[in-house]
Amino acid sequence: MRGGGFILLTLALLRGASSLRREVDAATGSSLEECEFAKILIIGAGPTGLGAATRAYQLLGKGKEGFLLVDMTDRPGGLSRTERTPEGFLFDMGGHVLFSHFQYFDDVIDAAFAKSGDEFYYHQRQSHVRMRQRWVPYPFQNNLAALPVDLQEKAILGLVEAAVESATNSTKPVTFDEWIMRKMGSGIADIFMRPYNYKVWAHTTKQMQCKWLGDRVSTVDVQRAISNVLHNRTEAGWGPNAMFRFPKRGGTGRIWEAVADMLPKENQRYLFRANSIDAEEKTVHFDGGKCVKYDSLISTMPLDILLKDFLGRPELTTNLSYSSSHIIGLGIRGNHSHGNKCWQYFPEDDCPFYRNTIFSNYASGNIPPANASLPTIAMAGGGRSAP
Repeated sequence: MRGGGFILLTLALLRGASSLRREVDAATGSSLEECEFAKILIIGAGPTGLGAATRAYQLLGKGKEGFLLVDMTDRPGGLSRTERTPEGFLFDMGGHVLFSHFQYFDDVIDAAFAKSGDEFYYHQRQSHVRMRQRWVPYPFQNNLAALPVDLQEKAILGLVEAAVESATNSTKPVTFDEWIMRKMGSGIADIFMRPYNYKVWAHTTKQMQCKWLGDRVSTVDVQRAISNVLHNRTEAGWGPNAMFRFPKRGGTGRIWEAVADMLPKENQRYLFRANSIDAEEKTVHFDGGKCVKYDSLISTMPLDILLKDFLGRPELTTNLSYSSSHIIGLGIRGNHSHGNKCWQYFPEDDCPFYRNTIFSNYASGNIPPANASLPTIAMAGGGRSAP
């Protein structure tokens, strides 16, 4: 997916790139001599930019010419920020939960919350796949016992085929589809992995490489999978996010606001929109006639926009693909019917979405108090409510 938190690019390596430096409005009186200077200029205050700024602060200190973090919005968080409605519902910009294998990352988050006085809830993941009008515990491939018999048979036969293929094929899989067929077989591929991942990425598994997987996707123990089916057992505890933590207040965005609060205010600029980059002169121009010169530049803006609109290199984007997501938040009166479920997957083509999140189960602060009065916007019959 195209997103600010996914791309790091040091433009010091692009000194020979073409620039699209715009003419500076003469009325502003801006010139190179009036530019600020930062040894490291970081564009984008999402998780990636905040991580880079935190490390730069540790290495360079808060001196005015050390580092500068800028963002075009009014606060930190990027695509991991949290929005609040007038009624008091909180909605993350996507389905985010916090888990990590890296001590440095954990230490930064812990230090940020220790300073801010915030606290976490700790949750055991409860997630399911909707399949044939039933809920199958996640990971799907470890819980075939919850499927109807015909799908159990198809999945198990595919697992056996995959085991034989893995034992006789010494080459490494290249595409995501090859990885799925080698690890899970055609049954699970057709029932779940192919349709679900197409919904997520808007590209087929044959169009994707598999180096990114790591431990994000559970492999299958064939003997255990068959035994689970015969004994009607489910196993839901696999994965790096089997346990996760979530802020008691402020949603996921509160995490990144707390990280930003550990950085000097004078080293941060918000509502500061870049409009051109001169890589040869190592200068970034911003709306309002402002500019910043740098020794090194880290950009977390979408890579295609950076290359096409800022560096004049559209030919480098020819083979880049991305997908976009529509995030829809629903706040309702009353109690939902999903128990303690955290999130749910929808691979089948009977609905347009691929996942939902029961955000009120993450933290009580994500919804208005129980005694809050909510306005009626429209009546069930379609009429408008009285003002």
